[in-house]
Amino acid sequence: MTVALTESTGCYTALSKETGEELKLAMQRLWLTGQVTPFGARLLVEHTFESAERRPVEVVYGFMLPQDAALRSFRVTGEGFEVSSDLQPVDKAVSAYEEGIDMGSLSVLARQYADGMMNLTVGNLRPGEPVRVILEIVAGVERHDDGFRFRFPFTLAPAYHRQARVVSMPGAGEMELPPEEFGDLILPTWKKDSSNLHEVGFDVEVIGGQGLTTVSSPSHGIMAAGEGSERRVGMAVEADVPNRDLVLEAKAADPWQIAWASEGTISALLGSSRFGEPDEDSPRRVVFVIDRSGSMHGKPFEQALKAVEVGIAALRPDDHFSIVAFDNEIEALSKRLLEANDRNRQVARDFLAGLHTCGGTELAMGVRAGAKALGRDGGDLLLLTDGQVFGTAKILKTARKAKARIHALGIGSASQDRFLAQLGRETGGQSRFLTSRERVDMALLDLFAGISPAVATDVEVRLDGKTLTTADVHVGRPLLVTGEGSGPELEIGWAEGGFALPVVEAPKRLGKTLRLLDGAAKITEVESRISGDPVGEDAGVLESLSREYGLASRVMALVAVVKREADKPGELPMTKVVPVGMPQDVEMDAYFDQGVYGLGSAESVGSALGQGEILGALIESRRQAIDASPARATREDEPFYRKVLGLGRRPDEDFDVPTVAWEDVLMEDASRLEADGGMPGDSLADRIAASLDLLERLTDHGSTRTKGAFRHHVRRLLDFLGEADLDEEQRNRLEELEARVERVFHLP
Repeated sequence: MTVALTESTGCYTALSKETGEELKLAMQRLWLTGQVTPFGARLLVEHTFESAERRPVEVVYGFMLPQDAALRSFRVTGEGFEVSSDLQPVDKAVSAYEEGIDMGSLSVLARQYADGMMNLTVGNLRPGEPVRVILEIVAGVERHDDGFRFRFPFTLAPAYHRQARVVSMPGAGEMELPPEEFGDLILPTWKKDSSNLHEVGFDVEVIGGQGLTTVSSPSHGIMAAGEGSERRVGMAVEADVPNRDLVLEAKAADPWQIAWASEGTISALLGSSRFGEPDEDSPRRVVFVIDRSGSMHGKPFEQALKAVEVGIAALRPDDHFSIVAFDNEIEALSKRLLEANDRNRQVARDFLAGLHTCGGTELAMGVRAGAKALGRDGGDLLLLTDGQVFGTAKILKTARKAKARIHALGIGSASQDRFLAQLGRETGGQSRFLTSRERVDMALLDLFAGISPAVATDVEVRLDGKTLTTADVHVGRPLLVTGEGSGPELEIGWAEGGFALPVVEAPKRLGKTLRLLDGAAKITEVESRISGDPVGEDAGVLESLSREYGLASRVMALVAVVKREADKPGELPMTKVVPVGMPQDVEMDAYFDQGVYGLGSAESVGSALGQGEILGALIESRRQAIDASPARATREDEPFYRKVLGLGRRPDEDFDVPTVAWEDVLMEDASRLEADGGMPGDSLADRIAASLDLLERLTDHGSTRTKGAFRHHVRRLLDFLGEADLDEEQRNRLEELEARVERVFHLP
């Protein structure tokens, strides 16, 4: 698709790359602006519509709301008019829209459904008439101790629902969800090729509140300007295609310690390292729950399996674990937890080696099986999934009943972080969401390393004598405080300590953003508990929150009707649904060619696994080399690597693996820790040498006892080496490593 400026309308028009002729698209452009902060975002999403059809059309655009998001309003602009929306109960909003359609007027309706799904419907769009609809949305962000990640849906992932009806056609697919659960929701057509669809882009402000070191994007090329606590971030190219979500990641110079006040609302963010360090000596009880559905196949799945293996290697003998793999069936390593001894570690490796992707995403089934393995004493579930499921309220209900904290890592190019954030929050766990082209293994291992006892319990935050919250603080997760009130400082106290934090005025241009974010989070929490249409008390609570904060919900919709000259009553428009691109790196076969359960063919699974054959050969060769000489793989390995990769020899240098990422090498090495915390070897001397070598490389890449994805491996290695009979040279080397860790990586 190319984009040209049409002189007659002054608007952008999509042209076919093959013929140069105008495409009959009903929506040409989606553009995102606004502000993104550590507390959330306030956004304007501009949709440009223009139809090349010969008669009026009704355009339906389906999308998913981001994490903790709600729609506040919209404006409709066109030639000679600008109209703002009204917030009304759904039945009244629908009636107003339908009356406008009957009168031939331009009518716009924004209505929310289950799972945060939205339909934006623009009716009676005349041929060649340019119309812009600008939505105002407030949305949450994923927060970390020293940064945050913002995600906005530029496309929509097809997802699994056992009652969905699926239609496959050449290069495209359609899906219909059960009306008893989703009402009259209209999903888009998914196109395999997104190059001829509407263009997308963004230009946003990132406001940190304290010094930001970087703002980056794993999803799009960006241009960033500014310094200190604020950045202006836009696309590095003029426009893009709707086949993946926008993801922005901001890093702060120090762990969060900010408190903002705005129009009677207080919002504060406190990094967990401000409260001390967790007690890591308590035995762990953890079940790794792995989504192996057809939509998961490919490199991320392979990396995830390796990360689970590496996580198990960090367990101590008195820890207990199991593994559950699910699609539309369950396969478990064991019915109950196993001791983390050497024998069970090897059993787990063999189990992981036999897993492959197929089937549908029965996520609730996986959660139930994981909770059953934990038993009455409970524990932690570490869930890996693309989260591509519909009907999430039922899954959340299952999760709440389980005596488990669920820590979810989502993978994908299209947003399901709304559901996964709820899953973590509702069970006392945490969540992260990656694009399909980020390293899954490091993120999963980091999430696993963060599963630990609270660093501080019953932390009380007070403002002007009033308690705003009492909560536990966990490693890696900043404490978020929101509430109404005013005062010069927050008082934070817990059994082991306390401090005061000055309250400062939020940037003026944010206006009511903090209050709106609080309202959107409350609406999201209520809606997460409702399966089917909201009725009775649930509907009443939602309507009350919508009216209090002026935000749409599943019981309150936004509508606008524009009366124009020459409107023709009774002329019904033809309906067109705006198509979207299949999410990047998601195969259509996983959803449409094989029907509702997403059963991947043997050929597609084999092809996906084949992507890792060369790396697998490299890793296996390195494993053999380390078995032969635990301290280091040396020049003797060079002929193999040169044969596989066509590498030339580097004269007079020790041979290393220049084409294999350091993460891959460390993952492989760390997976081989034995139950006593040391590396394997033919003798104790070999084991000590290999353990010192791995410890040095782990610290070289930023892991310490309390920081980094490999922090538990560092602790295990230090414990092993601390009890081993080291010679003087080895003891000096160990002391140097411990001193360097404290000097370079110690957190304040």
